[in-house]
Amino acid sequence: MREVALGANLALDLAVLRTRGTISTYANDGGMPVELNVLQNMVLNAHFQFLTLYLAGPEARAAAALDVGAAVRDGALPVGEEYGLPLLGFPLDRTADAHRAVESGTVGKVLVDVDVDVTA
Repeated sequence: MREVALGANLALDLAVLRTRGTISTYANDGGMPVELNVLQNMVLNAHFQFLTLYLAGPEARAAAALDVGAAVRDGALPVGEEYGLPLLGFPLDRTADAHRAVESGTVGKVLVDVDVDVTA
C-alpha cells in the first residue's frame, strides 16, 4: 500500500492491511505525527517502508514512471473524477498556477503539459 498522509491515515491503513503487508510512504501530508501501536503491528507482521523518491536514482524513477503509465493504460490504476482522483491540467506557460493549485490543497493530481517536439 502506498501512503502520502501516513499520520492522518494510519488507523485506516492498518484496518485494511493484510497480514505481512507493507505500507510505503513518501510523504506526510498535513504533518500529523505517526504513533505506532506495537502489538497491532506485531500481530499484522506489518512492514513500513519510508523513502525519498529523489534519492531512488534515475533508473528506479524511470521504471516507476513506466509501471504507473502501464497501470493507468491497463485500467489497473483508474484515474479521473469518477474514481476519486481528479486530474487538473495546466499548459507549461501556466506552471506557476499549477504550483499554486498544489500549495492550496487541490484534491487530485495536478499535471503540467510539457508539449515538447522531440523530433526537432
